[in-house]
Amino acid sequence: WGGGGTGASRPEPERAGAGSGEGDDAVTPWRTALRTSGNATPVCSTAGAGGALYCSAAGAGTARIDPADGRVLWSSRSSSSRTAAHAPIVSGGVVLSAGPDGKLRALDPVKGTAVRNTALSASPGGAFPAGDTLLAVADDGTVTALDGASGASLWKGPLAKHTRPDFALYDGASGLAYAFEHAPSGASTLVTAVDAASGRASWQRRLDGLLTPVGTAGAGELVLTAMDENSDTAELVRYAPGSGAAARVPLPFTLDGPQVVMAGDVAYLLARGGSLLAVDTAAGGAKPELWRLETGVGRASAPVLGEGGHLYFSAADGRLLAVDTDRGALVGQTRARLSGGKLAYASDLPAPVTAGRTVVGTAPDGSVFAVDGADPGAW
Repeated sequence: WGGGGTGASRPEPERAGAGSGEGDDAVTPWRTALRTSGNATPVCSTAGAGGALYCSAAGAGTARIDPADGRVLWSSRSSSSRTAAHAPIVSGGVVLSAGPDGKLRALDPVKGTAVRNTALSASPGGAFPAGDTLLAVADDGTVTALDGASGASLWKGPLAKHTRPDFALYDGASGLAYAFEHAPSGASTLVTAVDAASGRASWQRRLDGLLTPVGTAGAGELVLTAMDENSDTAELVRYAPGSGAAARVPLPFTLDGPQVVMAGDVAYLLARGGSLLAVDTAAGGAKPELWRLETGVGRASAPVLGEGGHLYFSAADGRLLAVDTDRGALVGQTRARLSGGKLAYASDLPAPVTAGRTVVGTAPDGSVFAVDGADPGAW
């Protein structure tokens, strides 16, 4: 890739015929190759519905792509490392991506030029995006909140009763970031809801079990997964900070390392091995399971929700799959996109992203591609 700006060499997208979806919003599928060597899968993020698309590829750099047609609007060279790339962070009107030194650098979202360097690591956990604020946790447990636009420190200090917390979730509606820390014995989890902009703790509670925050439901209630003694997920916990009640939602069977997405009161859990389970977290004494589906995908990305009640996720071979959440049925999948015809191992699979009805996936062949989310049967 070039070094950014309008003079950089850019890959040209391949465009398929117009999708079969109806209306002026029909999506024309496209494919853009971000790298031509190696076997790392690109990873992308978006700036809101229908907004810009930013993608990174290991050993190449970061690019802004037009989600309408796959054109690369700018690209910014990064490290020559062949290790996995991490999704660019859009915060405070800038794009944060890995620089040659392995630290996050801020790029102008329109031009792709470097605005400033940061001291934050680009590795997972180096910076947790919470709206226009970035949260970083030091080894001694000190939390530093930085303004995403300027990099200025907003607040700094430890979280009360925590030794070394992790942030797992940010709720844009409330502005709360959820920190958690397991007790050394594994018997309980300390959870703190922190206002990301001010550092003020909204509430704190120690809950029984080995829990991880995964989403919110209802009026500011927190949903967490709970692991059993075998490190499998056996139930969900729905905590209401107003009343202090923690409702346990048992799962019909244990799941291995599920990734979760919430839609209202419903949790969709996609486990290793491809089991997909829909659970009503507000079922009370009723049966919480809504449906289950064996997708046949051995390793999958985190699931994401899109328009029309569809849930999307990626497979290790580059396929993008769609599930109808009303019926619990697989309704579409793209072809595999392997690197040199071989399936390479990756510790994490990048999740697809949505921009309106456009669904963007990435694949081991180095490509970023888009399909019409309203018509998965035509993929």
